[in-house]
Amino acid sequence: MSALILLCPMMLLVSCTSTKEVLIPVQPPPIPAQLTADCPQPDIPEKVDWGDMPQLLVDAMNSIAKCNLDKKAIREIEMKRVNNGI
Repeated sequence: MSALILLCPMMLLVSCTSTKEVLIPVQPPPIPAQLTADCPQPDIPEKVDWGDMPQLLVDAMNSIAKCNLDKKAIREIEMKRVNNGI
């Protein structure tokens, strides 16, 4: 009789282990809009002389550097998505 009493709680514990796992797909976060925005182009005045060229070159190089930083940030976001399996 005592064996039957011990068997009932054991059956209750065993029945609790059959739970199902349900995986819910998660959408990856969007890439921020400031990273995908167009890169600004330096303004070129109507009359350009050789004295203005160094400043135009600096402005163009700064614009290119900013664009490259944006593209690098996008690549890092994509690498995180690939590494996390999203």
